[in-house]
Amino acid sequence: MFAAKKQGFNADETEVGVKVTVSQEYAREGQFPWTVVLFKNGRFLGGGSLISERVVLTAAHLLVDISKEALSVRAGEWDLASASETVDPEERNVSSIELHEGFRYSNGVNNIALLYLDRPFELNDFIRPICLANREWPSRPNRPNHPSRPDRCQVAGWGKRSFSDPHHSNIKRQVKLPLVDRESCQCLLRRTPQLGQSFELPENMICAGGEYEKDACVGDGGSSLFCSLDGEFQRYEQIGIVGWGVKCGQQDVPAPYTDVSKFRDWIDRSLARHCHEPLIDCQYMVPRKL
Repeated sequence: MFAAKKQGFNADETEVGVKVTVSQEYAREGQFPWTVVLFKNGRFLGGGSLISERVVLTAAHLLVDISKEALSVRAGEWDLASASETVDPEERNVSSIELHEGFRYSNGVNNIALLYLDRPFELNDFIRPICLANREWPSRPNRPNHPSRPDRCQVAGWGKRSFSDPHHSNIKRQVKLPLVDRESCQCLLRRTPQLGQSFELPENMICAGGEYEKDACVGDGGSSLFCSLDGEFQRYEQIGIVGWGVKCGQQDVPAPYTDVSKFRDWIDRSLARHCHEPLIDCQYMVPRKL
């Protein structure tokens, strides 16, 4: 269905690509402090999310045939072109890469990976991990004292402002996206000439987007799709990982994202193999002070 490309899944190089934000709004400095930038040999590669002081969650497609020695991770970043931000970003090398063993370039299934860093980041208001949606997220009920499923979530990253833009953004951008149910998403994607009526949305993907000029876009796969917890805007959970899509910001064309809740067992097993403590549950996350 899709031909493999270093930066994403493309049936046609001009049609389908890896994603980043195209919102007209910039994130504030220090906003979304789990967002990290990946570099390959010093060059911008993509995005990821800090899930603990020394572990980054990202997309597998970014890391195929790349050695750990070629990678570095920067946290606390806001403007890639500035050397005088409020707080200096920090950079770490990668000691281990773990790609999902079932990842397939052909359809983007199991597009998830973990990066283990050579040393932990020092946490502060500009560098802080995000918690992950748990296994019950897809069927989360609406009841008192229980996190409900939101209607809209967000993506933040340094990718292109639009599909035709030749360069990624230097300043971190953000966009709010509606969540789209699986049945509607598959139906809408089947209407695109790039995918057609035979397209089957993999079970471990969720969908968001489909609003004109509001989307993630080319150049920054691996970034997080995240939602506020119970309307508390300083507490967030990550529900998805940016992967691929049909162009960017087209009306009624949502994009699939790796469903993080479906990979919690895989993540937990990987952490255990690396002697890493269990991740903190979202309900115990403390709201961040601005």
